[in-house]
Amino acid sequence: MKKILILLLFTGILASCSDDDDAGVDNEGSILGTWFLVEANNVPGFSINECSSQSYLSFMADNTADSEFFTNVSGECESESSSGDWSNSSGSQYTFTVPGFGELTGNVSFDGNRFTFTPNDLPTSSLTFEK
Repeated sequence: MKKILILLLFTGILASCSDDDDAGVDNEGSILGTWFLVEANNVPGFSINECSSQSYLSFMADNTADSEFFTNVSGECESESSSGDWSNSSGSQYTFTVPGFGELTGNVSFDGNRFTFTPNDLPTSSLTFEK
C-alpha cells in the first residue's frame, strides 16, 4: 500500500511538471523586445516607405514601452516618439501608445517573429511589426 501511495505521489509530481507551465506567460512574453514596422494596411494617411520602416515599438518586462514613428515630411524623415505603459487586458487584447495615433487598444496576433495589431476602433486597419 505504501509503494502505491509513493508511486501515485511521484506520478502526480511528474504530471505537474510540464513544458506548458508558462502558458500564461507566453502571450505577454512574446511581445517583449523591439519590433519594427513592416506593414500598414488600410491606415489613413500612413504608408510604409524607407522612412516609415524605421518606426518601432519596444516593450519592456516592467510593462513600460518606448516607441518612435517616422514619417516623410516635405522630403525629410521626421520622427515622433513616446513612452508609456502597455498592458495585456485579456488574451490577445493589448493597450499601448503609438506616436501619431495615441493610446490604442486592439487585438494582437503573433506569427513567429511578427505580430499584427488591429485596433478595436479601426477594425479594418492593421499594423504589422517584426523583430
